Amino acid sequence: MSHSSILAFAALAFAAPSLAQQPCENMKNLALPGLTINSATSVPAGSFNLPAARNRNGGVEVPDFCRVAGVIAPEIRFELWMPAQWNRKFLVVGNGGLAGSVSYAAMVAPLRLGYATSSTDTGHEGNSNDGSWAAGHFERVVDFAHRAIHALAETDKALVKAFYGNVPAHSYFTGCSAGGMQAMQEAQRYPRDFEGIVAGDPANNWTHHYIGGHLWAALAMTGDGYIPASKVPLIADAVNNACDALDGIKDGVLNDPRRCHFDPSTLACKQGDGPTCLTSAQVEAVKKLWTGVRNADGDQLYPPLMPGGEAGPGGWANWITGAEPGKGGHANLGVPFLKFVVFDDPNWDYRTFKFDAPAGFDNDVDFADAKVGAMFNAMNPDLTAFKANGGKLIHYHGWSDPDITPLNSVNYYESVARAMSQGGNHGYRETREFYRLFMVPGMQHCGGGPGPSSFNMLEALDQWVDHGVAPDKIIASHLTNGTVDRTRPLCPYPMEAQWTGTGSTDKAENFVCALPSVP
Repeated sequence: MSHSSILAFAALAFAAPSLAQQPCENMKNLALPGLTINSATSVPAGSFNLPAARNRNGGVEVPDFCRVAGVIAPEIRFELWMPAQWNRKFLVVGNGGLAGSVSYAAMVAPLRLGYATSSTDTGHEGNSNDGSWAAGHFERVVDFAHRAIHALAETDKALVKAFYGNVPAHSYFTGCSAGGMQAMQEAQRYPRDFEGIVAGDPANNWTHHYIGGHLWAALAMTGDGYIPASKVPLIADAVNNACDALDGIKDGVLNDPRRCHFDPSTLACKQGDGPTCLTSAQVEAVKKLWTGVRNADGDQLYPPLMPGGEAGPGGWANWITGAEPGKGGHANLGVPFLKFVVFDDPNWDYRTFKFDAPAGFDNDVDFADAKVGAMFNAMNPDLTAFKANGGKLIHYHGWSDPDITPLNSVNYYESVARAMSQGGNHGYRETREFYRLFMVPGMQHCGGGPGPSSFNMLEALDQWVDHGVAPDKIIASHLTNGTVDRTRPLCPYPMEAQWTGTGSTDKAENFVCALPSVP
């Protein structure tokens, strides 16, 4: 499909006079180049069963809306939900893992708020940890890498115009993990698609994350280095005992784990293996995770994971160790991508990956970068086009993320600040005019963990874009059994939340955003 034809159609639609909202079923007859509309159905207010096996939430309460499902050529399946009571805004929600299905559950909340909201499978169907869809299908790979969200944005805007008779007042994107990578692709590659973007825990350094993150962790958990899930609390408790109080509060949360220099060797078994200690091989495995991978020249290929937040259902037992060797989240995601997208070999053995071969195509890192890096990696620090279009970017990352290292987000933000710097300063002042990073202490991957990790970034984004109110802090909550038991402010990096010294440390009003007193 020529996506330029969609732009041409959209331009004509946008130039047309304002029309009244039309019946939903009429959308089935809309002709748009490269688009097939499979269904257009009016959904009444009430309980609505979310489709697809990956969304097992059952019935959810929804307002009246028009549900449009279709395919953008070549294979980009999508849905667009347009509420009867529209707030004049449009929101695309991103995907996780290797995508493969529409993110129905993520569309519910914005629909209730009056957003026209949309999602796509990015051009292929399948489980998020199955890469076989890519074998022999280059167009699917390109769509997944960056093109599908762009094509969806163009198509949706034309459909919204056709349905409501008006263009959206504002267009937003929000996503976490792979959705965070999609967010960064949009800001860098397609800066005119969205005026506001939320990028959560982004895998924007994609090839190096899959190699230096997923694959490195999977290899660390092979052989004698494998750490059973039963030993994860041992590591977590030791980290907290050593580093929790460094921020002045003993609360099970590391404010900035870069200050933690806990040595896992202190957990080494004295005689043989045991449930309360780590073997020498297991100690080395933890060190590998906390130091990251380097090439033969000693260059860091990808930042390491941070200590803190290892325990819990979203911690190491899920992402690192799994129930047995080779079953952790890193192996489940990293191996399929490398097997089918990078090496195009269903029999590829991840244990054969060459990190330290001489530079060139004998080096598997160089090979991966050369083959797919330009498509997948969204590390360009030049966001001037996005800024010039009036774009606003909110970026967040959990300091306790055991999947995508939080240092990747810090490093990227720092690179943008350097690119934006004027007169030799750090560039923070220029950057914060349109782009703010919020590091979330104690949050694991896209949520969960011991720290306050429930927050509303979409509301903060809308206030910034629609009302010009930049987020100087965002209140996050921690819930236990559905009840809020702690609140904290999230602060724009490089600031952090610091306790005033009086009042409960479980209440956000007793904290201020300030620059750290220690590096």
